[in-house]
Amino acid sequence: MTVSPNLARRPFVNQRPVQRVALLLAVAGLVLLIVNLWLFVGYARTRGANATQLRLIEERIEVEAERLAAADRQLAAADLGLQNGLVDYLNRRIDERTFGWSVLFDRLAGLLPDDVRLKALAPSFSAAQEPTRNPAARRAEAAAEPPVELSLQGTARDGEALLELVDALFADPAFSDPNLSQESTTQQGELSFSLTVAYHSRTAEALATEAADGRRTGAAADEDDGEQDGDEAGDDGDGAEVTT
Repeated sequence: MTVSPNLARRPFVNQRPVQRVALLLAVAGLVLLIVNLWLFVGYARTRGANATQLRLIEERIEVEAERLAAADRQLAAADLGLQNGLVDYLNRRIDERTFGWSVLFDRLAGLLPDDVRLKALAPSFSAAQEPTRNPAARRAEAAAEPPVELSLQGTARDGEALLELVDALFADPAFSDPNLSQESTTQQGELSFSLTVAYHSRTAEALATEAADGRRTGAAADEDDGEQDGDEAGDDGDGAEVTT
């Protein structure tokens, strides 16, 4: 057995793997440190932007709150009762201006008996009601026909003529609920009366439109019949001339 002498002053240890591992760990730690620094800087920037946006939102909320408070103060200072009264007055004036007087007069002229004369006629427009917040209810109110109360004053030759007028008002779909409120005999022996009746203007206008359409249709039919009669007469004349 051969023994080799160890002439080294200290024992040999291979430290290269340990150094390499330490170097790799140091590099990984440095990379992680850089990534953490980058994430921290991004978080700081995002936090600053979010803080600025949050401050702007809070300022907008304060401005809107001030506007709302100012609107509440204006609403509290406004005289709503007076304004509602003005609106009701304007609505009644608009109803009076758009009221179909000609349709009403034509309707009454067709109902009045020969022995009844009117001396006064006064419509009474109902006051506007408080508007509802329900859209369906608003559409129903807009579609509904508001009746107009008419006050009629006149004279009749006798009670039979007056009852004939009342019956005519009952029978006409444009009128409803006639009420004979006053009746007296004049010195000339006539009956002086006062009555109220509900007048449905939209119904009366629809009936007047239907009647006008019927008259136009009848006139057109009469014209067509006249033209046909004229053509037949011309054909007959031509035939007679040829026979001669």
